[in-house]
Amino acid sequence: MKRYFSLFLTLCLLLCSCGPSSEDLVKSPSRRLNSDTSFREYTDMLFRENVSCDALSLNYTLSHPEKYGISKTIGGFSPISVSDQKKEASEGENLLAKLETFNKDDLTLWERILYDNLKYTFEMIEKQDEYFLFSRPFSPVTGLQAQLPVLLAEYTFDCKEDIENYFSLLRSLPSYFESVLVFYDHQKEAGLLPCQTTMKHIQEQCQTFLSDKGWKLLLTSFQKRLKQCDFLDEGEIFDYQKENKSLVKKQLVHAYENLVAGLESRTPYCPENGALCHYPKGQEYYRYLFASETGSATSPEDYMNLLKTQLKKSKNTLLSYAKKDASLFANINLTPAKGISPENQLAHLATAMKKDFPEMDSVQCNIFYVDSSLEEYLSPAFYLTPPLDSYEENVIYLNGSDRFAGTDLFTTLAHEGYPGHLYQNVYHRSQNHPLLSYALNFNGYTEGWATYAEIYSYKYLGYTKDEIGILRNNMIVSLCLYGICDIGIHMLGWNPEDVYAFLTQNGSYDRETSDSLYENIIDEPGSYLKYTIGYMEFSRLKKTAKSHQGNSFSEKEFHRYVLSAGPSAFPTLESYMDELWSVCNK
Repeated sequence: MKRYFSLFLTLCLLLCSCGPSSEDLVKSPSRRLNSDTSFREYTDMLFRENVSCDALSLNYTLSHPEKYGISKTIGGFSPISVSDQKKEASEGENLLAKLETFNKDDLTLWERILYDNLKYTFEMIEKQDEYFLFSRPFSPVTGLQAQLPVLLAEYTFDCKEDIENYFSLLRSLPSYFESVLVFYDHQKEAGLLPCQTTMKHIQEQCQTFLSDKGWKLLLTSFQKRLKQCDFLDEGEIFDYQKENKSLVKKQLVHAYENLVAGLESRTPYCPENGALCHYPKGQEYYRYLFASETGSATSPEDYMNLLKTQLKKSKNTLLSYAKKDASLFANINLTPAKGISPENQLAHLATAMKKDFPEMDSVQCNIFYVDSSLEEYLSPAFYLTPPLDSYEENVIYLNGSDRFAGTDLFTTLAHEGYPGHLYQNVYHRSQNHPLLSYALNFNGYTEGWATYAEIYSYKYLGYTKDEIGILRNNMIVSLCLYGICDIGIHMLGWNPEDVYAFLTQNGSYDRETSDSLYENIIDEPGSYLKYTIGYMEFSRLKKTAKSHQGNSFSEKEFHRYVLSAGPSAFPTLESYMDELWSVCNK
């Protein structure tokens, strides 16, 4: 079980949820489960054992793990092992069996929600075992090798043990990267290697990091963080800097160089077509991936029809605006906050949203730009959540690449900050739910909420009602197109010509843009689903809430209901709707 939790805590750190205060936790670091173990003890034990899988997971989850009964001294990354995975394949089944020994009727509301979400997670883990060799440890954008430089640069030092743990991560990288290359050999035997273009994109990303000397970021950031460590004297700072420089050059750089060479030697054995449906059991895997990424109970086929229906509806809405006044489209200012600093834009959003969203604790947020060596492959922006016991300081990274020059910063900050990721995480942190609630990963909820918040934020830009309608429906059209293409490529086997034909039927797209979208979806299977399907699920929940509440429906109270529950599978959110609405809106 540690293996699975370690994966989602490490690879999904950018969207990791926040947690409660340490006073509510069981202090014993690890206990054997017995018939008298309470549900809270059981879930707290799972949390403690799995956040301590490696130093990176622990550092990004807890500032003071000792207060939670967890040792400060943690090792680096454990190599991927196919043989160990086979031995551990029954763990998900055993944990699900243990979970089902608890009587749900005896649990509090928040424990019952956690119970259902944990059951969903364990069921996904069981399915993941079957498709383990489909796993993609590395990918051009969301893979660990792409995110690692920023994650290491933001690694916090609160004591000497943190610095030693950081060094253990650097020392472990060569063996971890080598284990991924061995994993690729197992994929080769099973005919499941990523396609050639994906492997080349990963190589290019690593090579850019090396040739642009992106690793220097880990020297300058380390030096900056050490200067803030008042528990170190000048001699210790000098020694630590010397050790860090040696490890970065000898371990980290070597790991990336070896990875590039290993990928290059394996690329000739990769298939040309990376659509999942062309792999053995690829369609079945995509069904699992769809459920895992979205948290929705609806099948890919049914969602294909729902997306096509929504696409037609939004296009017709846009057409009605054009018939009403075509000049609206030409006169919309797509960068209304141009010239205003990101900090001031974020502050405006935090104030403007108060009438539509429940109040939350006041926190700090720093905005940084990613290192130039990382621009080509990282997202336009991302939010780094702080440790759950130190949530006051938040960080948003912006990508200054020319590729995103036309991106509206205001709505990007709405997605990453207010009322998006930052707001959702901090609000959930204030609820004081069971500890494990703050660690389970539901991408459909987190990215769906941030997308919903981004679309909602158009009303804070000074647009007219019609302009807001145009901008919202235009974005919904894009979401539908991306979601349909993801399903079309990986479930139905669409090729680049199919994607181009579909896009040109529904808008003005050139071939370069179409091919780029195709390659992105091949590189990151399911990458668009959490945004598109997540948004669609929140829209569906709102319609259901309106039907339940009638004239008493309030958007602010709807937001309170979904935010209070926190990241969840959508069937769980819906099943507790009336009860949550009643509890949250007393």
